[in-house]
Amino acid sequence: MSASKSLSLSQLIPIDKIRYNPQGLIPAIIQDGLEGRVLTLVWMSPDSLQKTWDDQRVYDYQGSVVELGSDLAIAGLRYDPVSESLLILVESESIAEQSGFDAIPGNLLSEVFQVICDRRDHPKEDSYTCKLLSGGDNKILKKIGEESAEVVMACKDNDTEAIASEVADLFYHTLVAIAYHRADLRDVYRKLAQRRR
Repeated sequence: MSASKSLSLSQLIPIDKIRYNPQGLIPAIIQDGLEGRVLTLVWMSPDSLQKTWDDQRVYDYQGSVVELGSDLAIAGLRYDPVSESLLILVESESIAEQSGFDAIPGNLLSEVFQVICDRRDHPKEDSYTCKLLSGGDNKILKKIGEESAEVVMACKDNDTEAIASEVADLFYHTLVAIAYHRADLRDVYRKLAQRRR
C-alpha cells in the first residue's frame, strides 16, 4: 500500500510548516509500514524530501540513496511539529535487515484493531465487522474456529499464498473477539514481549 502518487507532497504533509534546523535539515525516522520496525534515521533537506517522494526511494540530505530494499514504496509521510521530525513509512518486498532498533510490535494490527473498536462503538449497518460483533461469541468464535482450520489446511498444503491469506483472516477475527470482550490489545503485545525475552 503506497501513498497515492496522485497526491502532491504538500497534500500529505504541511510543507510550509516544517521547521528545519539552522543547517536546513530535519531528522526523518524511516519505519517499516507493515511491522512498525524502525529501520534507520536520516537527515533530510527540502530537496531530498521532495526527491524521496517523487522517486519513491529514500534520499539523505547529500542526495545519496538509503538502501532499504527492493520495490520500495512510500506508504505514509507524517510531520511532528513538537519533535520537529518526520516519520516516513515504507513498504518493500524485502526490507533490508539493517536496523539496530527493536521492533515496535503490531503497528498494523493496532490500526486494524482501532477500526474494529470504532465499528463496535459506532455501528454501521453494512459493516461485516458490525454483523460479527452483533452475533456475539457464537458467531465470532465459530469464525475463529473456521479460520484456524483453514490455516492448518493451507500449511498442510504448503501453500504460502494461502497461508498468508488465512492467517490474516485468523488475525482479523481474533481482533474482533478481543474487541468484543473489551480486552486490551496492548496486553497481548506485553505477553509477546515477555516471550521474546
